[in-house]
Amino acid sequence: MPPSTGWYPPAKRFVDLFVAVALLPLVTPVLAVACAASVVIDGPPVLFRQRRVGRWGEQFTLIKLRTMRPTGGEPGSGRAYAERDRVTLLGSALRRLHLDELPQLVHVLTGDMSLVGPRPLSPAHVAEIAPGRRATVRPGFTCFAQLELLEHGYLDKHRQVALDEEYVQRIGLRTDAAIIARTVAALFTGRPGRRPLAWFDPQGAGWPPDKLRS
Repeated sequence: MPPSTGWYPPAKRFVDLFVAVALLPLVTPVLAVACAASVVIDGPPVLFRQRRVGRWGEQFTLIKLRTMRPTGGEPGSGRAYAERDRVTLLGSALRRLHLDELPQLVHVLTGDMSLVGPRPLSPAHVAEIAPGRRATVRPGFTCFAQLELLEHGYLDKHRQVALDEEYVQRIGLRTDAAIIARTVAALFTGRPGRRPLAWFDPQGAGWPPDKLRS
């Protein structure tokens, strides 16, 4: 069943809104402390803004806590793994704790993003790849590609696209539940876990999907 039809999209949207509304009051004090620390230690600006491509190719301005020293060029014009020398000490801590992404809960409320889905790419990155069916779903906080990145610390852009396509192929609330469970496991243990409970394992497959194993 296409991801844009049936009961899945409204059910997914309900879960997104419920979780975002529940989490925002809890994370706001944490964000306030992080923003204050950023102003004192690294100076303004506190937020990083960049145009990203969402569902059906529509662009939106993504926000996150700034973790790198600003440059004279376009912010975020380079790939993150090629700019690690610009990451500040505070920024490194924010990334390690995954606090820099929390402002994107606002995008979940506005409908530009979902909790689960392929990460939103910059227009320059999209121009380098064939977006395929990943463009038919909302981008999200976490997906198959992010689980692999959490485990290995590096992700080739072509493999990212392949994993994003695999998500669209296996899309559903059960798949989303498995991804969220593994993401939470990764945040607490440092690894997404290769053997989650069977109920959370879509189609009985292990992680990563068998046909995409290196």
